[in-house]
Amino acid sequence: MIHSMTGFGRASGTLSPRYSIAVTVKSVNHRFLETTVRLPEFFWELEPTVRAIAAEAFSRGKLDVAIRVQRTAQPEYNVSINSQIANKIIPQLRSMAEELGLGTNFSGGDLLRVPDLLQVEAIDSELTDEERDGLTRIVREAFTEMLAMRAREGESLRTDILSRLETIRKLQKDLDGRRDEIRQEMLTNYKQRVQEIASAAGVDVAEDRIAQETVIMVEKADIAEELTRLAHHVEEIEKAISGREAAGKKLDFLSQEMLREINTMGSKSRSAALRTLVVELKTEVERIREQVQNVE
Repeated sequence: MIHSMTGFGRASGTLSPRYSIAVTVKSVNHRFLETTVRLPEFFWELEPTVRAIAAEAFSRGKLDVAIRVQRTAQPEYNVSINSQIANKIIPQLRSMAEELGLGTNFSGGDLLRVPDLLQVEAIDSELTDEERDGLTRIVREAFTEMLAMRAREGESLRTDILSRLETIRKLQKDLDGRRDEIRQEMLTNYKQRVQEIASAAGVDVAEDRIAQETVIMVEKADIAEELTRLAHHVEEIEKAISGREAAGKKLDFLSQEMLREINTMGSKSRSAALRTLVVELKTEVERIREQVQNVE
């Protein structure tokens, strides 16, 4: 079963009494796996974990993971006076006030203006194991939703590709069935051309030599080998889109090989009927190649 590289997923939940999160993830096609993670600063330590989860779930695609965190409870703080600073600064302030003839009574507000005298430290600044586990669980839920969407899109791609492969088979059968007719047409045309060239050059060429050269030219223009290889590529694509492994790169390679065989047939074609069928073949394969660009 193939998967599309286009998808979207979301999940949300509570990490702990103090945090809730909402995760949104979306992906588009890309040659490799490229993951962008957007996290609040105090959750940055979990970015490698999120990337690792993405690498487990997906092999290709450009992923954008946005994690919004909301604090659901006010943080608790430890507040203390730096006694070392207080013991040094207060006597100095009193001494200075006496020298200047000022009062020596200081209010609490006056002392709070002293830098670093009041020390405030959040008690719950570190993430707990519960919060870390909760975040990874919710990220996995978002990825699972996106994976399901990519699977549905992949099934649509598979159906379309199979339909086009069936069209290609019919065109191949038509080409193969008309090979004798096309071969005879080419024999007649080549023989006529050789005779015209010989006549224009004033050269008398024996009929058996003309026939021999004509057969050689027709054999070179035969497309039997290309049709055989094309049929093999069609079978390989069918196997790839029905397997369990990521098949995007293989499908891209096979579609390129199919185009190469068809282009070779086109370069050999001297028959209008053959050229028409080759153009139809190429159109179907190019559409398949467009589709497989979005296959994981």
